[in-house]
Amino acid sequence: AVRVAAPVPFFVDVPFTAQFSAEIEWLAERGVSTGWALPGGGREYRPVQPIARDAMAVFLFRLAGDPAYTAPTVSPFVDVATTNPFYREITWLASMGISTGWPTAAGAEFRPYAPIARDAMAAFLYRLAERPAFSAPAVSTFGDVGTGNQFYKEISWLASEGISTGWPGQGGAPVS
Repeated sequence: AVRVAAPVPFFVDVPFTAQFSAEIEWLAERGVSTGWALPGGGREYRPVQPIARDAMAVFLFRLAGDPAYTAPTVSPFVDVATTNPFYREITWLASMGISTGWPTAAGAEFRPYAPIARDAMAAFLYRLAERPAFSAPAVSTFGDVGTGNQFYKEISWLASEGISTGWPGQGGAPVS
């Protein structure tokens, strides 16, 4: 009989028994996230490390299928040089209206190395989905997200789509 080797996880730090392993494997299979190459071989995902805004730009660009896009010769963001390794992906986000950055006296900032907050990520995903028609509920799904939150509609949309389920009660383990 031929012995078939058991499949191994794409990332050495995300065993199949880990929380969100199926979702992380899905990202790897589609090339959305490639993680970090290890000197001795293999790759790490670093599942509890915050994601920087520049990396999120790359994830969304790849998720959109690596669209045909030529980056502008002048950056729309004062803090993103045209030599930035993720310049094309970041400027694509801006060109699609997925990210508008922060207005400052010097011009718009993207803040590529700042971690992306969950509310901003909700806005990015909603915009990537081309702002589907959606009416946010009068009462929030999440106890920590008020109806006056600037991204209330986007966060509520994530919940309605099952993309995020939040945390079960205070101090509970993250669900998504």
